[in-house]
Amino acid sequence: MMMSSEQLFCTLPVQTFTRRKHSDARKLTFSAFSVGVEFYRLLKPNSATIIPHVSNWDLLNTVIALFDVCLPDIGVEVLRSTVCAQGAKTILLLRDHQEVLKEYQDNLWPKGPPKPKPSPTESKNEEENESTFSAVFSDSESTEEEDDSDSDQEESKRFHSSLEEFLSSLTERRHQRRQPNFTIEAIGFECCIVAALTYKKSASKSKEKIIEVSLLSTRRRYRGCGAARYMLQLLKDVSLVGFYDAIVTHADSRAIELFASCDFSDDIILNSRFRDLAQDWTNTTTMSYFPPFSLGQASHLDTEDLEAEMTQWREKSMAAHEAQAIFMRRILQEIKALRKQVKSQKYEILKLTADLENERREKKLLQNKVFEHQIIEIEKIAALQLGEQKENENDMPVTLQDIAVKEIEVEGQKLVLEEIFQTALSWQDLEEVKTYLSKLHDTGVHQRLYYCDRRSQLVEILNRGFSPKDVQQREYGNGIYFSTSPAAAISTAHHVLVADVYVGRIQTNGNKSASRRSSPSGFDSIQIRGRWSTEFVIFSHLQAIPICLLKYTKRDSPTENTAVSK
Repeated sequence: MMMSSEQLFCTLPVQTFTRRKHSDARKLTFSAFSVGVEFYRLLKPNSATIIPHVSNWDLLNTVIALFDVCLPDIGVEVLRSTVCAQGAKTILLLRDHQEVLKEYQDNLWPKGPPKPKPSPTESKNEEENESTFSAVFSDSESTEEEDDSDSDQEESKRFHSSLEEFLSSLTERRHQRRQPNFTIEAIGFECCIVAALTYKKSASKSKEKIIEVSLLSTRRRYRGCGAARYMLQLLKDVSLVGFYDAIVTHADSRAIELFASCDFSDDIILNSRFRDLAQDWTNTTTMSYFPPFSLGQASHLDTEDLEAEMTQWREKSMAAHEAQAIFMRRILQEIKALRKQVKSQKYEILKLTADLENERREKKLLQNKVFEHQIIEIEKIAALQLGEQKENENDMPVTLQDIAVKEIEVEGQKLVLEEIFQTALSWQDLEEVKTYLSKLHDTGVHQRLYYCDRRSQLVEILNRGFSPKDVQQREYGNGIYFSTSPAAAISTAHHVLVADVYVGRIQTNGNKSASRRSSPSGFDSIQIRGRWSTEFVIFSHLQAIPICLLKYTKRDSPTENTAVSK
């Protein structure tokens, strides 16, 4: 199949192919012959046709149609430029027209009913999804063909014109084959093609002669008959394609097994030398085949050439060994230097760790003193806000020192108190609260509690006070819920809001009622005693005043700056 500079094509003898019957395909035996074509030269003006009664443009369109149906992700324009590239050659495996005609007449080809004509709306919707060549090998040709699609590409004027004529004649031939007693004119070239392979010769950076397999497709009807393996075997024959150092292909996931069975290797290291050849293909695996010495260029070298090659190989091997030895010595010295550096750094780390631990202890002591001062100041402000003087210790059952728990445990995680933020509200801002409290059944009963709503913006409540939008609907009604445990009230941001809650007259363990919207008759709040903590429910936002916000952080974790108005 090796063509001279003047030769546009060549043919090889007829071969017989057989596919044994499998569960998904019937037994098939047919004969076909191979043709080698160079489309770059064949499509020049005044070029003679190589297939009787088949124009060169129809030949090109049929080949591109086969590639497009089997490899829909590449695109028509890329296929055309690859097949028609200068230096690219295509091997075609074809059947005889008479043999195909006889199979049609004997009803050996599966025939399906013609597709109904789509409505204008359906045609518009399918126009973007249908491939240009989606109908070439479908319908009555073979129900086993693929029905993949791809978007159309811009094409040159000549190719576009020939494509329209080709599709028009294809439709006419298909119509003729649905008629009884059709003649051989109804058997187009698209009925006779079995498989196609496009390749080109190139040279790598190391001056090696490479045969690059660009495209390889077999019609679904003929798969499993050994057609693709036969074409690859032709490509390996140096008497047909000339001398070469390697055959390289870029196989997609469906073709890897085929090439592997034909002695192609996908070894990453072995194929790294062909990395520059894979720039035009994506989502493929580079595979290569190296011919035996008996078929390669070495068989035609004389003794002196072989000795020169052996000497060159020996010199390269020695240079590689020297480079490896030098590399290993340098690695050894690097390891020694790194170990010395690690030993010195380990000593520094231990010293810095001890200093850090001392600093943490000092910080903890200072932080505790700050908390104590903050608690005293907040106590004074809270007393002024309440507008009352403590007459005895029973007026405030729970003090802020008890509320500001320095360490809590939430879901097995230790949290430590990091900072305290006081409210920005004054008693003048709470005149409405003062008026409402006078209406309670017992105005003097209040407690310091934790606000229970992990999703709320606690900073906002601290600065504006409680409002109707802080009411929650839970099992004891629409109210504002508080707890005696900070672990039950901590928010997702590790914040806990402390408030003075005027519980008034308390109903202990009231009945559950999710629809309740006000306190029970004769009471101002509900008390719920749990296993680990006690909860209180008030039904007016005017019964609670925010006092401060406690910010917790994970133990031994770095602190984070939080924008909270103090």
